[in-house]
Amino acid sequence: MNERITENIVRKLLQQLGYFANINCIVEEQSSSNSRIKKLLQYASKNGNGAGKPEFILSFKNDTEFLIVIECKADISKHESKTREKYKDYAVDGVLLYSNFLSKDYNVMSIAVSGETEQELKISHFLQLKGAYVSRDITDKQLLDYNSYKTSFKNQSKPLKDEEIVKKAIEYNELLHGYSVPETERNTLISTILISLQDGVFLDSFHKYEKNLDLIKGMLESCSRVLGKNKIEDKRKDTILHEYKGILHNQKLTREIIKNKKKNVPNVILKDLINDLKNNVLPFIKEKDFDILGRFYREFIRYAGSDGKTGLVLTPSHITDLFCKLANLNSDDIVYDPCCGTGGFLVSAMKYMLNKAGNDINEWRKIKQNRLIGVEIRADMFTHACSNMMMRGDGKSNIYNEDCFDNDVIEKIKSYKANKSFLNPPYDVGANGQLEFIENTLECLVKGGKCIAICQMSTVVKQGKKITAVKEKLLEKHTLGAVFSMPDQLFYPKGVITSILIFKAHIPHPVNKEVFFGYFKDDGHVLKKHKGRLDDGSWNSKKEHMLELYINNKSKPGFSITKCVTAQNEWCAEVYMETDYKNLQEKDFIKNLKKYLSYLFNKANNNFSINSDPLLKIMKKLDVDNWRYFSYDTKKDGIFNIKKGKRLTKNDQISGNIPYVSSSSLNNGIDNYIDNEYTEQNCITFACYGSIGEIFYQNEKIWVSDNANVFYLRNKSLNPFIALFLVTILRLEKYRFSYGMTAKKERLQNFKIKLPVDKNNKPDWQFMEDYIKSLPYSKNLGEIT
Repeated sequence: MNERITENIVRKLLQQLGYFANINCIVEEQSSSNSRIKKLLQYASKNGNGAGKPEFILSFKNDTEFLIVIECKADISKHESKTREKYKDYAVDGVLLYSNFLSKDYNVMSIAVSGETEQELKISHFLQLKGAYVSRDITDKQLLDYNSYKTSFKNQSKPLKDEEIVKKAIEYNELLHGYSVPETERNTLISTILISLQDGVFLDSFHKYEKNLDLIKGMLESCSRVLGKNKIEDKRKDTILHEYKGILHNQKLTREIIKNKKKNVPNVILKDLINDLKNNVLPFIKEKDFDILGRFYREFIRYAGSDGKTGLVLTPSHITDLFCKLANLNSDDIVYDPCCGTGGFLVSAMKYMLNKAGNDINEWRKIKQNRLIGVEIRADMFTHACSNMMMRGDGKSNIYNEDCFDNDVIEKIKSYKANKSFLNPPYDVGANGQLEFIENTLECLVKGGKCIAICQMSTVVKQGKKITAVKEKLLEKHTLGAVFSMPDQLFYPKGVITSILIFKAHIPHPVNKEVFFGYFKDDGHVLKKHKGRLDDGSWNSKKEHMLELYINNKSKPGFSITKCVTAQNEWCAEVYMETDYKNLQEKDFIKNLKKYLSYLFNKANNNFSINSDPLLKIMKKLDVDNWRYFSYDTKKDGIFNIKKGKRLTKNDQISGNIPYVSSSSLNNGIDNYIDNEYTEQNCITFACYGSIGEIFYQNEKIWVSDNANVFYLRNKSLNPFIALFLVTILRLEKYRFSYGMTAKKERLQNFKIKLPVDKNNKPDWQFMEDYIKSLPYSKNLGEIT
């Protein structure tokens, strides 16, 4: 075997590919005249002593950040070792060694070549980005020209997208679920792996372990080294390692043989998971910048906790970032999270504050050491928080595994003089308990400090003596500044409706203080299958729009309103905000007309044809600006008599032909047919629960369940035309209702709708009827009636 033959083949191929003719390319062998390259290779010898000497080094005058390095072996059996650690003897091993040194200052395309003829030539490519933690395998199996490598570099160097991070997190969760690893143990396992992979010794040697128990012990030893390197004090270090050691008792991970498809196979679950993380996540990690690792970790624990068994309700990262904006966070602020969970708020605060500090290294140190404080009572969550912070930088030194309600802890937190606080309190303590977390947090802040919390919507709409008493205590000592209604699917895959509350500490709420209420139900994130909720590209603009309204205390129909409130009132935009009627169009009425006709068509078993003609040929125009507001149901100007439906259990329902209307969003609200006696007729039904706010016109005898309200016109007989006009208007009001704020009769009586008026300033019923009659498809209603 003669390595010179391989080098000659490579030299010939490089010549054919135009490298020697390229005036911008410098082809060097064994060593480089470039001082940067020479310095990086001075300790890169394959035998561990002296300078590294790759067969070929290709640098470029017009691209000073890109480098190609090639290592050759004559014998193809010496192409790559199993461990990739036999640098002197194997081509892949050697070139990756050089890549690790050169990537400190370059984006490196490293190439291993073996074989003594062009026909048998074996070629492997790897890309290691400047400052990257590890290299990435590239699929190309032959030498390429410069432009091809640059294209490959451009494609392969793209950052890991959020949806790819989510996809990986879901993939690993499903893998562990398939092996019956409990949700409560998955987070700890992933945390242990991610921390251990930050230890160079473990990263290079994990594949050598032959037994799973030894592999786990090796992980724990590496974690101990990483924690020590990050200067975690002994008490916290012991708590974290105690959590990690729980893996030793997981038989799915420790046993050597497991059943797969009813066959006994070697157990490589753990080793495969570590290897996959190394190959598909770590290559995107830059030295001293583990943000992607932290983002992946966050997504993993979010999906691991989706079934509720872990007790996790993880605030999405775009919302933790929003808190920093709402708080007008500065680099010299001191931020406190009393129930920090996995550290999401502290991570966002740290990144935001570091960015505000610019390049001031002294400020960075102060932020990390003194300005981020967290308390977490659960040892496992405390461990995740510390892990999360280590993956993002520093800042973990002021996270305490304590109870934030403990008097000693309160005094300890007060000593930091925090002026900003972010929190997502545990939701299993109920509405009262969540408000008590806010109250406790406010007590720990300096006067004028700002507390921002995201809680269940029940905290702002629930009524009763106990919760009113808590709200009264809050307003006696602190100022309520704002409440935002957040998207229904914000915490997907968990279903929880939330609001953001903003308080100013130790300044009693003024009697005539106007509170800002924002309707932030559209955050520009859409649900994608197997990917979670992802930004559709509009988040930034929608966020800035809402911030502009909040900062300037502006009211805008459909988005916000300012209102004076007391502890007895509901605290949410839906109660007070004006409906935006300016966007009401003819197509909205046509849509509801067609929806009702579709129901009738299906009910008749397709026995009548749909006519697209209008009943009246005179076009009627909407003039919303001259309409007037009317109450739903009051003696003074209410247009409806509202009554709650009647309860009828499933067991008491007698099969028959009378429609049973409940809270279904389908089939005109009908979810059964019965033969019980109580009935309503010629009314509008408004669902209270289930499919919140669903509204339908009912032109036949029906039974309305107690999950819906019945609307009768107060001083007018209802016909299909007037009904469908009113249904369209009422459907504009659906935004007011959610699972956290149901459409019960008592709440509906507080609302108003805008309607056309006649010369006496009364509802213009004739206009409503004629308007529907002037629309396409209305002739069908005339035929039915």
